[in-house]
Parts: sequence; C-alpha cells; structure tokens
Amino acid sequence: MALVCITVSAQRISGSSSYKDLKDYYSAKNYVKTSSDPYSVFWTGFESLVTPGVGHLLMKETGRGWAFIGGEVAISMVGQIAANSLMAQVQLKDGEIVKDENGAIVFADVNKAKSAVGLMLGAAFLDAALRVWCCIDGVKVAKVKNQYYRDLYGNHAFNTSVYPSVNMVSDGSKVVPATGMTFALNF
Repeated sequence: MALVCITVSAQRISGSSSYKDLKDYYSAKNYVKTSSDPYSVFWTGFESLVTPGVGHLLMKETGRGWAFIGGEVAISMVGQIAANSLMAQVQLKDGEIVKDENGAIVFADVNKAKSAVGLMLGAAFLDAALRVWCCIDGVKVAKVKNQYYRDLYGNHAFNTSVYPSVNMVSDGSKVVPATGMTFALNF
C-alpha cells in the first residue's frame, strides 16, 4: 500500500513550484498537516491577514504577493484622499474647529463631507475584504505548496518502519520473553 501511494504521488510532481502550476495537481481540500511541512498554514494566513502579500512573498509567490500589496496601497491611498477631503470641509475659526449649538462639527459643504465619509467607509470595507481574501488565499497556497514539497522530498503523511522487538508474554504460570519483528505504519 505504501509503495503504491508513493508511486502515485511521484507521478504527480510538477516541474515548477509556483502555485499557478501546482493548483492543477494538488487540492487544498486534501491537505493533511504533517511535521515536515515547510510552511505553517496558520502563520501564513495570519501574516496575510495582518499585512496582505507578506505571506505570499515568504512562500516565493512574488506576483501574488506584490498584487496584494499593490491592492492594499491603492485602497489606503483612496482612504487617505477621502480623509483629506473630509478635513478640508471642516470649518475653522482662529485655528479652532467650529461647532454648532448641539456640539456637532460644522462643514463648509455638507454634501462633499458626506461623500468623503462614504468613500472612507467604502475604502475600509474594501480593505477588510482584501485582507480576508489574502488570508484565505495564503492558507490555500501554503497547503498546496506543502503537498508539493512533501511529494518532492518524499515526506509523506505516513511513515513506515521495521524493527526487532522483544515482548513479555504470559505462559500460564510464568512470563517469558518473546522475540520478533515489528512492522509499524504511522499516519
């Protein structure tokens, strides 16, 4: 059984380690964590959530990584432009923010201020969506690449070994040693 699994896996190894080429051979749904995995699925997802693109760059997926970083920069720029537009609408008198009788900030053009707030909220939503997408994609890429490296270097989710063993066996009235060979298959 072990030889069949190794033979089938060996036939699936792609010549490239890029996710674009590997996704046709491996499925993230079939991933089983092993101690020999080169990429931590959890930490790759966490890195991608905190700083989009970094997890991909660490896995040598530079195109994907820079695309996520570029998306993050573009969304941040839109949010900053909207914040600057909102601040430009705030009325100042002698360097102080003008407030009405209810304590609300007075804007020079309320419609422009509302548009700026809407744009800021849209940028915040897009930023959150990009981070979640990057996290999910980073986890998926790590799982696929771990399967590839497992096949490439022969580190599979199971391990076999044969070794001599000595067990103590009860012979009715006494205990005697029994020698033999043990075949172990660990999953």
